[in-house]
Amino acid sequence: MAHSPAPAAPLLRDRYRIEERLGATRLAVIYRAYDEQVQRPTLVALFRKDLIAQEALRRRFVAEAQSGARALHPSLVQVYDSGEIAGRPFVVAEYVSGRTLRELGSLTVEVALLYFRQIVGAVAACQASGALHPPISSANILVVDEGRVKLVENWSMAPAERSADIACYRAPERVAGHPPVAASVVYSLGLLLIEMLTGRRVVEGDALNAILQVQRNVALPTLTDVRPHVYLPSLAHMIARATAPDPSQRFPDATALSQALDDVRRVTSSTTDRLSPRASTPSVPFAAVDGREQRVSSTPVDRPASARPNRRIDATPPSNSTATAAHQSIMHGARQRSLGALIAMAALFVVVGLGAYVLTSLAIEGLTNIRLPRPSFTLPEHVSLPDWLTGVVDGPGEVLIVTIGDVEGLNLRDAPGLSTRVIALLPNGTRVRKLEGPRSVDDVPWVRVRGEINGRPVEGWVSQLYVRSEE
Repeated sequence: MAHSPAPAAPLLRDRYRIEERLGATRLAVIYRAYDEQVQRPTLVALFRKDLIAQEALRRRFVAEAQSGARALHPSLVQVYDSGEIAGRPFVVAEYVSGRTLRELGSLTVEVALLYFRQIVGAVAACQASGALHPPISSANILVVDEGRVKLVENWSMAPAERSADIACYRAPERVAGHPPVAASVVYSLGLLLIEMLTGRRVVEGDALNAILQVQRNVALPTLTDVRPHVYLPSLAHMIARATAPDPSQRFPDATALSQALDDVRRVTSSTTDRLSPRASTPSVPFAAVDGREQRVSSTPVDRPASARPNRRIDATPPSNSTATAAHQSIMHGARQRSLGALIAMAALFVVVGLGAYVLTSLAIEGLTNIRLPRPSFTLPEHVSLPDWLTGVVDGPGEVLIVTIGDVEGLNLRDAPGLSTRVIALLPNGTRVRKLEGPRSVDDVPWVRVRGEINGRPVEGWVSQLYVRSEE
């Protein structure tokens, strides 16, 4: 029986071949497409068919398309083309893919500030030009490359889920029903930064009304709560001001926040560890919304300061079980240190003994011509030391380990910069030798390294954010 050929993929404007439906946003259905004229993948956003009769939403879609075309910032999706088909406006935009900040969890201070600076810059560019930007949410930030993010509107969420997601970042004046101001998005950005540092949202849930109710009594964590061993007063002050309940006390807009962020980034190159960190990490209180834990205050927002109870620090002694566990942990660590010291001492005795034996044998040979046996340290033929230890990855330099997490691998580039050519992929855990750097390009520190992939020597530049010292 003959099979009929599969129908050809639809072609939009005789140019964009529609390949796959990816999902939908508030206003559009998103497709992956291919531009056959310039040979590149694209995204096509087609106004939703069920909204055709709603002229206000149609005008909003067109306005967002026009603002997207003129809001030129590296962290905003670039708009290539637009038009209308069968009464439905559409937009052709840059194809982006990657993992969301929501999926990545907590980040180091350096990486969080690197991403956050790009996000704030994109929002500031939109505010300056009067353009619209996607709602602030960790689900709307895609990490598309090492050190590079894109602000998009997540098309994989259901409408109800999308509304609840955006509500988690809503400013207090918006929760109270007031219209948004330029400082409203500053509050949302402040909540996003806290999430990037902690790996969890301050407020989270599935039901919109429950989320809004919790936000009325939410108590935001301080930097000390988030990272107790980090001493960055400028960062702590920036977070506190960005998330002030009163809009007049915040940074007036994203541009002002960006300027404060630049000041913070200048001091992050210095040591940020506290001189006397506390032995335990203070827990951040969270409350449940629809069965999920959220951080909230036990004191309502409108309660007078004089009526609030004084905060007690270390006033309650630990329980017996807690103390026992801590004691056992300390004793276990002490035993490990003692065992390590004994091993080191034994190794020292062996080295000193062998050295004395060799010197004595040489003296006896010189006086009596009697040759004493000497120890041999030749490795068996089937045993070989790794290249990074023997120096096959030749030359002096610090040994580094790729720590890209559960991502496929770290890009090895022919030159420093996010737009340079990728020449190889270094799997997580790969050991390389540092040859040069760091060198800052595109606000990312880069180092030149040499290593091996499947027995083949490679050399190039990698982001210093995703390698750490062997030691």
